[in-house]
Amino acid sequence: MNYDIKHSGERIHQLRIQAGYTQSELASKLNIDRSFLSHVESGKKGCSVDLLVQLSYLFSVSLDYLALGKDELSMEEKIEELIAHLISFKEGLDSIGD
Repeated sequence: MNYDIKHSGERIHQLRIQAGYTQSELASKLNIDRSFLSHVESGKKGCSVDLLVQLSYLFSVSLDYLALGKDELSMEEKIEELIAHLISFKEGLDSIGD
């Protein structure tokens, strides 16, 4: 799986539309030039990590989704992952007490 600026730009475009922002509004919110945002959305330019982080936070999506198109884990998968981490943590604590 690689970072594809065209597909990433398409995802950013779709998220912007879904959130109801114009390019000018989003660019202003991100403190970037509207023409740069246009180039990002069209896949002509890539985003810096800083910009991807801002977009991730603004649209409440993962960096994996923005950069790679990888869907986030389902809530069930997140809970299972959390339980596994808690069990591992508890086992670590239990071994300290022995």
